[in-house]
Amino acid sequence: MSAPRSVELTVTTASLVMAIGRLAVHFPEKFHPEAWRAFTAELAKRELGLPAGPIVVARQPFDDLPSDVKAALRGVTPT
Repeated sequence: MSAPRSVELTVTTASLVMAIGRLAVHFPEKFHPEAWRAFTAELAKRELGLPAGPIVVARQPFDDLPSDVKAALRGVTPT
Protein backbone atom coordinates (compact mmCIF):
# COMPACT_ATOMS: atom_id res chain seq x y z
CA MET A 1 0.00 0.00 0.00
CA SER A 2 1.44 3.38 -0.95
CA ALA A 3 1.51 6.43 1.29
CA PRO A 4 -1.22 9.03 0.80
CA ARG A 5 -0.39 11.72 -1.73
CA SER A 6 -1.54 14.52 0.55
CA VAL A 7 -1.82 15.38 4.22
CA GLU A 8 -5.01 16.82 5.67
CA LEU A 9 -4.49 18.92 8.79
CA THR A 10 -7.05 20.13 11.27
CA VAL A 11 -5.41 22.66 13.56
CA THR A 12 -6.41 25.32 16.03
CA THR A 13 -5.98 28.94 15.04
CA ALA A 14 -3.31 29.34 17.72
CA SER A 15 -1.33 26.41 16.30
CA LEU A 16 -1.74 27.74 12.77
CA VAL A 17 -0.46 31.19 13.77
CA MET A 18 2.49 29.59 15.57
CA ALA A 19 3.32 27.43 12.53
CA ILE A 20 3.16 30.43 10.19
CA GLY A 21 5.45 32.39 12.50
CA ARG A 22 7.98 29.57 12.62
CA LEU A 23 7.81 28.99 8.87
CA ALA A 24 8.25 32.70 8.13
CA VAL A 25 11.96 32.59 9.05
CA HIS A 26 12.63 29.81 6.50
CA PHE A 27 11.98 31.89 3.34
CA PRO A 28 8.63 30.15 2.78
CA GLU A 29 7.79 31.78 -0.54
CA LYS A 30 10.95 30.23 -2.01
CA PHE A 31 11.40 26.94 -0.16
CA HIS A 32 7.89 26.00 1.03
CA PRO A 33 5.44 27.82 -1.27
CA GLU A 34 2.64 25.24 -1.27
CA ALA A 35 2.49 24.96 2.51
CA TRP A 36 2.89 28.74 2.93
CA ARG A 37 -0.04 29.44 0.59
CA ALA A 38 -2.23 26.81 2.25
CA PHE A 39 -1.48 28.03 5.79
CA THR A 40 -1.87 31.73 5.07
CA ALA A 41 -5.05 31.20 3.02
CA GLU A 42 -6.64 29.25 5.87
CA LEU A 43 -5.64 31.92 8.38
CA ALA A 44 -7.11 34.64 6.15
CA LYS A 45 -10.41 32.73 5.98
CA ARG A 46 -10.51 32.45 9.75
CA GLU A 47 -9.70 36.14 10.19
CA LEU A 48 -12.72 36.91 8.00
CA GLY A 49 -14.89 34.93 10.37
CA LEU A 50 -15.35 31.93 8.11
CA PRO A 51 -15.41 28.49 9.72
CA ALA A 52 -12.14 26.63 10.13
CA GLY A 53 -11.52 23.98 7.55
CA PRO A 54 -8.95 21.30 6.95
CA ILE A 55 -5.66 22.30 5.37
CA VAL A 56 -4.54 19.99 2.57
CA VAL A 57 -0.89 19.89 1.55
CA ALA A 58 0.78 17.41 -0.80
CA ARG A 59 2.81 14.77 1.04
CA GLN A 60 6.28 15.80 -0.16
CA PRO A 61 5.93 19.53 0.64
CA PHE A 62 4.60 18.57 4.08
CA ASP A 63 7.48 16.17 4.68
CA ASP A 64 9.92 18.93 3.68
CA LEU A 65 8.66 21.34 6.36
CA PRO A 66 11.06 22.12 9.21
CA SER A 67 10.46 20.01 12.31
CA ASP A 68 9.59 23.05 14.45
CA VAL A 69 6.79 23.95 12.02
CA LYS A 70 5.38 20.42 12.14
CA ALA A 71 5.57 20.55 15.94
CA ALA A 72 3.62 23.82 15.95
CA LEU A 73 0.93 22.25 13.78
CA ARG A 74 0.62 19.51 16.40
CA GLY A 75 0.19 22.18 19.07
CA VAL A 76 3.61 21.65 20.62
CA THR A 77 5.01 24.85 22.11
CA PRO A 78 8.70 25.45 22.74
CA THR A 79 9.91 24.95 26.30
